[in-house]
Amino acid sequence: MKPYLVTPFLLFFFLVASFTGSANTERAAHISTPLIAQEQLNEDSPLFYYHNKSIFKNPQVEPGKYEAKGIYWLRINIPASRDLKRKTYVLSFNNLTYVDLTLIDDRTSLAIENRKSGLFRPLKEITPGDDRNHFTLELDVTKTYTCLLKIEHIKGYSPQLDFYIEDQLNYLKRQQKESNIYAFLEGAIIVLLLYIALAWLVSRYRPYIWIFTFLMALGLYSFALQKEFIDLFFAENPRLGWTISPIFYRIGTISFYLLLLDFLNLKKLSPLFYKAALLICSLVISFAVISLIYCYSTSNYFLSNRINFILGAIHIAYLSTLFIYNWKKINATQRFLAYGTLFFAVGISLIIAMLIQMDEKSLLYIPAVIQLFVLSITIIFLVAIRLRIRKQELEYHKSIEIRVEERTAELNMANTVLNKQQSELLEKNKYIETLIDELNHRVKNNLQLLYSLGSLYRTGDKNGLTSNPAIQEMQSRIHTMMLVNQLLVYNKGNKLKLDQLVVETISYLQLLYDPQKRIAIDLYCVLDYWIPTHISTSLGLIITELLTNAYKYAFPNDREKSPKITLDIQQSTDKLSILFWDNGVGSDTLIAHSSLGIALIRDLARQIKGEISINHKNGYHYQFEFKKGVWK
Repeated sequence: MKPYLVTPFLLFFFLVASFTGSANTERAAHISTPLIAQEQLNEDSPLFYYHNKSIFKNPQVEPGKYEAKGIYWLRINIPASRDLKRKTYVLSFNNLTYVDLTLIDDRTSLAIENRKSGLFRPLKEITPGDDRNHFTLELDVTKTYTCLLKIEHIKGYSPQLDFYIEDQLNYLKRQQKESNIYAFLEGAIIVLLLYIALAWLVSRYRPYIWIFTFLMALGLYSFALQKEFIDLFFAENPRLGWTISPIFYRIGTISFYLLLLDFLNLKKLSPLFYKAALLICSLVISFAVISLIYCYSTSNYFLSNRINFILGAIHIAYLSTLFIYNWKKINATQRFLAYGTLFFAVGISLIIAMLIQMDEKSLLYIPAVIQLFVLSITIIFLVAIRLRIRKQELEYHKSIEIRVEERTAELNMANTVLNKQQSELLEKNKYIETLIDELNHRVKNNLQLLYSLGSLYRTGDKNGLTSNPAIQEMQSRIHTMMLVNQLLVYNKGNKLKLDQLVVETISYLQLLYDPQKRIAIDLYCVLDYWIPTHISTSLGLIITELLTNAYKYAFPNDREKSPKITLDIQQSTDKLSILFWDNGVGSDTLIAHSSLGIALIRDLARQIKGEISINHKNGYHYQFEFKKGVWK
């Protein structure tokens, strides 16, 4: 036997032994053999049956089958006896629907007690202190009594006319033992229900829903077969409670089949058995509806239980065939369902055998039997579910490890490719840097060549020709471009500092045009202001043109009054402002020989999206504004 099945078997046999011991507790049978008579036509007075003892017969002498639809009278003689040491006694019976008791004092032949009881009796008609299956009697041990019981049993079964009288203390002790066993079983069911509910909340594993429904439904069914269920929910209409109780059994059966379908993945494993399971579930539902209507309208539970035999046989045949046919197709965890199903089939077979052998008397033991089997089956199913979840976790972890290994291999391959690409990029970068260096070198050489040629023309040739002012201006512009190129190479980027460009440009032009520094230059320039490459040349040429024009035209030789040039470069949040003015001669209009430089300044400012305004009265005043956004 599998180790996992030891616990359910031990639990089952231990509880069976306990319940059997309790059920077989000795009853104090201080009662004579009851005499039985069928009710006479139009005679229902207890005194009639008391005075006509001849119509009663002894069932031990004249045994006979009691008709289910008959009304019977029992005559029980309770003699005075010293064995009856207590005053309060209990007269108990089992599963009778209607019982009317009349207690007669033999010395006076008068009825001193009239009481009603029975499974179908509304609670308000039952005398306080009595119950649906017993009467509590206050007896005088010095007197003799005759107890007349009118029995009407309408459940379709032959009435079980088993009556016991015992003192109240012994009765309560016996009931307490049975209650303890039921409380233990029901407590175990509740604990398992809580465990299953929590397990489902944590894992969201659907088979937990079916096993929870299975356990709860059959637990309610076993509870519904007890009188406590009727007193709690259907006290004034007990017949409805007895009719509804089989619904729980049907729900549990359907839940069992849903668990099989889900856990075995039966639709994929065997479509034929899948369709058969759905058909059986349909039969169970149909019979549940028909049985509910039929039993409540006729109270014939006997026929309903006989049809249960057929359904039970169908369940056993289907389940045994299912696992025998598919045994090799299912895995080890799914085979646990076969073990649980074996318990299910054994439980059904045992209940059917008890109903056949004991008829309605079997209801004394069926609730405990159902609870025992349900607990055993649930434990086996929970083991199966836990093993499956564990297997899925292992498979998941294994798949994760495989995916991690695959991903690691992919990353290693990607790193190899990236390293190769990085090496290629480094080589390309070196090649590009070499090309840029070569390009800068050639640009520098070409500009230097142009500058040198200008220098030759500016100093004149051996025949003493004077320099050309146009060449001198061009030389200044070439120097500005050389300076921009030099600064970009020095900074190794696509930006350069504006103040550095301005200072270098002023120094060069001052050396070129005013080596004696006759003209004062006031410079106000924002520090560490970086300008991009695509505007650096244009901005440098603008400053060159402004200074060149001032040196050439603003201060003629005959003007000696404090010549000064001011250059103010400031930045704000959204623009760069350049103010340039001199205190030179100015002009009334833009003079012709300076129009080329001013045109060049305007064109350069336009190229870099700048706005320019010029005032040529009392010296030239230039104002430039460049918006920062257009330089990005």
